[in-house]
Amino acid sequence: MNITATQLQTQHKALIDALKRGETVNLSYHGQPLGIVMPVSSGEDKLHQVEAMNQFFGMHKGPNFSASSDVVESELREIRKGRRRTLNDI
Repeated sequence: MNITATQLQTQHKALIDALKRGETVNLSYHGQPLGIVMPVSSGEDKLHQVEAMNQFFGMHKGPNFSASSDVVESELREIRKGRRRTLNDI
C-alpha cells in the first residue's frame, strides 16, 4: 500500500488496517519516498530476537560467571567509584 503524508493525517485508520492485514506501507511526502511502515514480525522472529538479546546481555559470561545480583551490584559500585574515594582527595 502507498500513502502520502497528507493522507496519513486524514486517513490514519487506513494505515492501521493495512498493518493489521500484514501489509507493508510506503509513505511519501511531496512525491518523494519518505519511509516504510512494516507490521510487527511474527512470533518466530521474536524468538530469534529474544535469543540474540540474551546472547548480547550475557556478554560477561565466562568460566567464573555468577548470575547473582551481588556480583552485578559490586561490579556497578566499582565502576561508579570514580577517582575520588574519600573527602581527603578533594
